[in-house]
Amino acid sequence: MEEGGREEKSKSAAFFRAAQFASVGLEMGLCVAIGAGIGYWLDSRFGTKPWLLLFFLLCGIAAAFKAVIDAAKRAGKG
Repeated sequence: MEEGGREEKSKSAAFFRAAQFASVGLEMGLCVAIGAGIGYWLDSRFGTKPWLLLFFLLCGIAAAFKAVIDAAKRAGKG
């Protein structure tokens, strides 16, 4: 009976790990979208098109890469 409990724990751990990695793609998309949205809003507010959009888009891309690096570090630990 103990083996069944171990199997359930390993299945749930594998599912949790897969969900963590699946969320990286969502996190990347959100970082880029939020950066672009902030830049677009600031550009329309201050009339600086397209400079703030480009700046915040690059910030969003950098945040997305940081998320991937952090996920890779977590994968290496576990």
